Amino acid sequence: MRVYKFGGSSIGSAARIRHVAGIIGRGLSETRIVVVVSAIQKVTDMLADTAALAAKGDAAYHDRISEISALHAAICRELFGAGEADSWLEGLISELRDAASGIFLLRDLSDRSLALVLSYGERLSAWIVGRYLKQSGIAAETVDARELIVTDTNYCYAKVDAHATDRLVREKVNYSDSVPVVTGFIATATDGSVSNLGRGGSDYTASILGAALHAGEVWIWTDVDGLFSADPKRVPDARVLPDISYAEAMELSHAGAKVLHPLAVQPAMKAGIPVLIRNSFNPDAPGTRIEEAPAPESALPRPVTGLTSINRVVLLNLSGSGMAGVPGTASRLFTCLARHSINIIFISQASSEQSISLAISPGQASMARKVLEDEFSREIEARRVDPIHVRRNLAMVAVVGNKMSGHPGVSAQLFETLGKNGINVIAVAQGANEMNISLVVDSEDEDKALNCIHESFFLSRRKVHVFIAGTGTIARSLISQIRAHRTTLQEEMDLDVVVCGLANTRSMALDRQGIDLGHWHDAMKPREDSDGIAGYIRLIREMNLHNTIVVDCTASTRVAEAYPGLLQENISVATANKLGMAGPWELYRQISDARRKSNAKFLYETNVGAGLPIINTLNDLKNSGDKIICIEGVLSGTLSYIFNELRKGGRFSEIVRKAKEAGYTEPDPRDDLSGADFSRKLLILGRELGYRLEYADVECESLVPESCRGEMTPDEFLERLAAIDGWYADEIEKAGAEGMTIAFTGELKEGKAKVGLKRVPLESPVAGLNGTENLVVFTTDRYLKTPLVVKGPGAGGEVTAGGVFADILRIAGYLV
Repeated sequence: MRVYKFGGSSIGSAARIRHVAGIIGRGLSETRIVVVVSAIQKVTDMLADTAALAAKGDAAYHDRISEISALHAAICRELFGAGEADSWLEGLISELRDAASGIFLLRDLSDRSLALVLSYGERLSAWIVGRYLKQSGIAAETVDARELIVTDTNYCYAKVDAHATDRLVREKVNYSDSVPVVTGFIATATDGSVSNLGRGGSDYTASILGAALHAGEVWIWTDVDGLFSADPKRVPDARVLPDISYAEAMELSHAGAKVLHPLAVQPAMKAGIPVLIRNSFNPDAPGTRIEEAPAPESALPRPVTGLTSINRVVLLNLSGSGMAGVPGTASRLFTCLARHSINIIFISQASSEQSISLAISPGQASMARKVLEDEFSREIEARRVDPIHVRRNLAMVAVVGNKMSGHPGVSAQLFETLGKNGINVIAVAQGANEMNISLVVDSEDEDKALNCIHESFFLSRRKVHVFIAGTGTIARSLISQIRAHRTTLQEEMDLDVVVCGLANTRSMALDRQGIDLGHWHDAMKPREDSDGIAGYIRLIREMNLHNTIVVDCTASTRVAEAYPGLLQENISVATANKLGMAGPWELYRQISDARRKSNAKFLYETNVGAGLPIINTLNDLKNSGDKIICIEGVLSGTLSYIFNELRKGGRFSEIVRKAKEAGYTEPDPRDDLSGADFSRKLLILGRELGYRLEYADVECESLVPESCRGEMTPDEFLERLAAIDGWYADEIEKAGAEGMTIAFTGELKEGKAKVGLKRVPLESPVAGLNGTENLVVFTTDRYLKTPLVVKGPGAGGEVTAGGVFADILRIAGYLV
């Protein structure tokens, strides 16, 4: 025999009740069945609202009862035809009106009265389901659980008298000739009044019946495919757990998992009856099986089974030096709260015995504070105990798993994951059985915590959320590269790069699920604010996604100035913008300080060599103890191209014009010929070596003649530039006569940086460059006779975007 319990969503309409009848019919072909039903969807809330309105003296409670009546009448008409259930329905609704009227007249809502009002939901639904089963040809009878389940007089969350209940269930539930349709949730107190088992208590009813009747299984039919590794509404990547143990199910339900009533597992566990969570909307789904020990072939190999959370808790802290070594303090605390029926969700005590922290529901916080301050008033007055500290707007997250016990590294992995995502743990508790680690965090970090913990313990695929600033050449190339390689990364590296934000000075696109990179232009909408990068960053913070990376593809000082704040928020940054690390020393210092203090990463490889590994190479040399003697080379793809072409015999002004047409230069070529960009790159390398350098400290020779400076259009500049073509031709010829050529190079040595024209031997690596190639030569103690050379493309949107993409992958932990 099986017990089938159907939740309110499963019977929420006439069509759904027909569907449930089909499920019961198919089940009867395999075994006998006892059915337990909840109230129809939303009806319990409507009943609670009815009682609350009546208690306030608000006559609108009549309207709420009329809505309840209309809802059930509509279902009855669709199932049974007009008039078939009118008299029965009117009779029960009349009883409800009388009960609410009494509350209205007394202006008082006791737990006893509330339990009576709430009972009508299940009484209505059980009759409708039982009647429809009969109409469908299935022998059925409605059974009122008030005749079966005996409880104490704590009417709205009653404790079951297991012995008396088992006896009544075995005496009165006959499933051999018909299908009993039992009202879930409700019971009878020892004084004969209506009581209930707490919200969601129909699960508990089903388990109680299953244990008393020695059922083979208890099936909880709901609107989800089973117990998930986390709430799928909050963690999109959550997955169904095929099998879990009784103990794990109890831990998850007590810590906030809403699929199962916290007490529902206990009767079934004592009787050794498996509990299955199934989806009435997807009955072919296998669901979740809860039993003593899952079958080895289906058991999860990982230590953590599931996560859950309670999203509104208040933390009370009792502390003081007078608590240490004083026996009975904890006993007084818990006895006081129990005396006032205050439920404790979470307990954490410092080993010094000077602090005990408790998490409770917000609705009980004020009372809890008052009664505790009354209880410890003498100690507070004597300053042996501090006044009770209350902290609100918190959430509790629980990490649950049988295999956490004796599994080293679980806590380390958990706290490392939270730390990397900038999530502060306010309090923590773990039982000696090591099955549950519970954490208290700020409410605004709850979803972020759930997602990053779930990813760390459950997913082989990691996800990073990317927000791009700028939509210029580099950004467009980066978007194309991510789009082209996203599937490959998912399949081969188990990494999902999700672009959640794009912004420029005029428009913006934001989507926490990811922007369609094939149509990103269409997603861009005009900006409603005028806050610039500050507004964009504010929205990123508000989204509060785990593994967030901000990618700067601009040349904006304002964006660079935002780096320290991002790092302080534990948001990683990958940047192609040089104006941070080559900006004023104070900004560089702020970025460096923030990097040291943050768990986030800050990568800027493309600042110097586009896609070349120059920063990484320098840091590897320095960190491994090598001494850098000199760094020299060509660090401008634009200037490299110009002088490589010049050596082939071209005219200087024409070569510059061709470079501009090819997109190698800035819109105004003087920005490149001034050597400013080259100087910034050398400045960054100097700072990486520990030198305190400002931009003005770099000795820079500009290639822009005096006659070509000042206000003029780029075309006018190129016309005037022709005047120095002869000088460059002469210099090339003179250098060639000596077995040399000219190049625009940089050198960093003994704390001094200089950039300018230089004669180099024809056999020099610089003379052998082609196109826009860059070249950096590291002369070190280890690489003294044969310097270390890094050479490759140094300009172009594709190359730079590739370098930024590589930095994103490094932040994600997939490249070294």
